[in-house]
Amino acid sequence: MNPQEVIEAYFAAWDAHDPQAVIDLYTEDGTYQDPATGGPLSGQAIGDYADGLFAAFPDLKLELISQAETSIGQIAVPWLLFGTHQGPLGEMEATGKSVAIRGCDYIAVEDGKLKTVYGTFSLQELMEQLS
Repeated sequence: MNPQEVIEAYFAAWDAHDPQAVIDLYTEDGTYQDPATGGPLSGQAIGDYADGLFAAFPDLKLELISQAETSIGQIAVPWLLFGTHQGPLGEMEATGKSVAIRGCDYIAVEDGKLKTVYGTFSLQELMEQLS
């Protein structure tokens, strides 16, 4: 797959709530990280993290805004995340509140797979919308 196809498949796997499909798109040593992960995740830990988000937000949906290659060989993919908090999120019980969070993934593709995904979003914004 070319980088564009990898990114489309990646976001389709998230929208399908398919943790295994998310994992399968990574290289063997590929990593995912965002402000809530506490550091880089790899392998099954990526799927477990995704599964936790799907449980917390059963209607989770990502809307891609655009894509642009950066000067360091990554692809910047800004997105909007929508969902209703209907399950535990870490130690936070479900609030029933809807969220709309802006973020961006910086993605490096290697040999038709995800090498790194570094997601950015405001945890403060998320917590404010859930409180």
